[in-house]
Formats: sequence, C-alpha cells, structure tokens
Amino acid sequence: MNSLKSAILDLLYPPKCPVCKAGVQVHGQWCSACLTQVLAVREINLAAHRIYDLDTCIVLCDYVQGAKKVIQGIKFQGDLKYIACLHWLLDRYLPLQRFDGIECVLPVPLHRDRLQIRGYNQSEKIFREWMLEKRYSWIADTLIRCRATEPLWDLPLLERRRNIKRAFQVVRPEVVNGKTVLLVDDIFTSGTTMNECAKVLKQAGAAIVHGLAIASSAN
Repeated sequence: MNSLKSAILDLLYPPKCPVCKAGVQVHGQWCSACLTQVLAVREINLAAHRIYDLDTCIVLCDYVQGAKKVIQGIKFQGDLKYIACLHWLLDRYLPLQRFDGIECVLPVPLHRDRLQIRGYNQSEKIFREWMLEKRYSWIADTLIRCRATEPLWDLPLLERRRNIKRAFQVVRPEVVNGKTVLLVDDIFTSGTTMNECAKVLKQAGAAIVHGLAIASSAN
C-alpha cells in the first residue's frame, strides 16, 4: 500500500532537486551537481575556534548555495517542505558510528519571544522526527534560552561571546546528569552558541556533549 501511494505521489508530483528542480529519483534527493556544491562532511576543529566546552561537532555541508537556500527557507520563510531534503542528507552522509553511546538529543533552544514570532524551533523541526526514527531519545524543555539575545551573525566574535553568555539554563538537570548528550542545530557559525549550551549542560552534570549541525562556514 505504501509503495502504491509513493507511486501515485511520484506521478502527480515528480521528485525534483530542492535547489535547481532537476528531476531526481526520490523525493528529498539532491541532484549530483547541487550536492557537489555543498557536501562537506567534517569534524570542526573546535580548538582552532577556542571552543572548549563542546567536545566534538560534526557538520554535513558548507553553508553556501543550495544549503543556504534550504536552511534559510525553513528558518525564515516557513518552507518546511525542505526538511525532507535534509533528512535525505542525514540518511546518506551522517557518520552515525561517531554517535555511538549518545543517550539523549537536545536542540539548541530559541527564546520564547522568537519562538512565538517564528512559530517553531527550526532545529527541532529538522532533527526531531529523524532522531526518533533512529531511536535516539529526544529531550525537549530541558535546555532553555532564558534570556533574549541579539542576532549573532552581525556581531564580532568577542561581542558574540558576551551576548550569548548566561543565555541558557538547564531546568531539569536530572535528565542530563551523567549522560552523553548530542546537541543539534541548523548552522554552526562561530560555535559560541553551541559552546555556551555545552557549558551549562556540563555544569548541570552532563558527562560529554557532542554537536551536530547541518551546515557551517567553519573548518
């Protein structure tokens, strides 16, 4: 029955690359040309960015071209149809063996004011369903953003660090105490946000905090 529904869907809405709209085999798939422009699976050199509380961070793509279009579409235009193409990337290119031992997954939270304006946390929209399908324990409302902050992308690095300091709080420390945690976000920019989250998670008792982001301009 599911295969019949898929066949009908493909007939009515032929699968297309999310970026250039070229024909592809399945919904969510990227064409080879657009994928080649963005795919860059790597572990961020955290020490080079003076990130010391986050233990590791994996990213899948460079934050350019199609990856930027897709993430900005989800984040600012409400184009949630793009989530399928990020799940396609996660299914094929995320080295899951790097996350053996993960005991819970948390999204980088939004402040309640921004959440009310946007209507959703884009990191939760991107990762929650996929993580649950992979049988990871998804934990919400444990790490919160307790203070509104300015957008970080326009700020110099030192200002970013000052701006994000004490912006997060763990309200249920027993959930992360002694645990190996995976922190997920859409973009890794300077790492200041993830690092501050990792800092408060460790202060609450988390043993190890790994990071995962879809895209980054950092190495």
